[in-house]
Amino acid sequence: MNLGSYYTPKKYVKLVAEWLKKYEIPQDAVIADFSCGYGAFFELHEFFPHCRYLGNDIDPRAIAKAKEYFPFLQIFQHNALKGARRKNYGLTQDDRLVIVGNPPYNDRTSIVGHTKKQGKCDMDAAIRTRDLGMSSLLAYNKLKAEFVAVLHPLSYLVKETNFKCCAPFFRNYELLEHQVFSSQEFAGTSRLAAFPVIVALYHRNPAHGLSYQDIQELLFHTIEGDAFRLSQREYIGAFIRKYPHKRRFTPEFLFYTQRDINALKRSRTFLKTRISNAVDIDPVQLPYYCYLDCFKRFAHTPYWMGNFDVPILLADFPTLADDFVIVAKHAHPDIFGKCPAPGDACLLRVQDYIRRVVSFGADW
Repeated sequence: MNLGSYYTPKKYVKLVAEWLKKYEIPQDAVIADFSCGYGAFFELHEFFPHCRYLGNDIDPRAIAKAKEYFPFLQIFQHNALKGARRKNYGLTQDDRLVIVGNPPYNDRTSIVGHTKKQGKCDMDAAIRTRDLGMSSLLAYNKLKAEFVAVLHPLSYLVKETNFKCCAPFFRNYELLEHQVFSSQEFAGTSRLAAFPVIVALYHRNPAHGLSYQDIQELLFHTIEGDAFRLSQREYIGAFIRKYPHKRRFTPEFLFYTQRDINALKRSRTFLKTRISNAVDIDPVQLPYYCYLDCFKRFAHTPYWMGNFDVPILLADFPTLADDFVIVAKHAHPDIFGKCPAPGDACLLRVQDYIRRVVSFGADW
């Protein structure tokens, strides 16, 4: 069974250990990993030998290895998303629970993910989402963990729709520490497009839970030393329709559904024929779609921007709108017919604008 899980680099286990020491978790805490795999996070025993350790996984081979490597473990073989209750793991309401790990993710609506990841997972109705990792966060909230130190896609935080799906968790937890890194640090992902992952330490504190406005203002830090803040940018989604809708226009131009930068890189832009993912373009908005086409061709973005909406420098856009249209129309004669080639100055203006859009992100 492949539920979209990858094993955790040791340096992030060590980083979690440093954070848990910093915030002085109790010596009698129960440290639990509910999707433990072979048990990478149980190396925390070296730092917290007095704690009780609980390991769970749905895969019997994984928990057999975990028990072999870490004989001090109390082992369970449950579906962690079905029957997410303390009593099912021998926990009382008074136990000081610290959840660690790298829960599986598997977005069943993902255009790419649904073809690459297999396996069905039943889950409690209260924590059911389209993504196993999101449901895991909701399970941790249901278990009322005091601390949660886990790896998960950055998209759970930066995409508002995802954030809302995880709202029962985020409104009860504050974010104490974090670091963003590339998914390509996981073994076995070298052929996949890199996306940003966050290793994060959350503390249960309903009085100071997270709102999406908090996320927009948060200064994120990457392992490479970059920093970015979502609120310091404008995004193309405010000016176009990103998903299919019922309005029709003349002339009819179609564009592929827009999700984020990584989706733009791997998908088509302008479409010759209507498909289920086709977005009808309002002619007034055509320059913005031409900009997306140029962004796909010329932008070189860092991995941590992969799940962002495409950014735009709105103040400068009107003076360059015609340039984006010229470049995009020439690149798609099957859509627009034969159009004049852009001049060198036009191409330079387009490329320079896109470089400024991307490079400004490093100073967010």
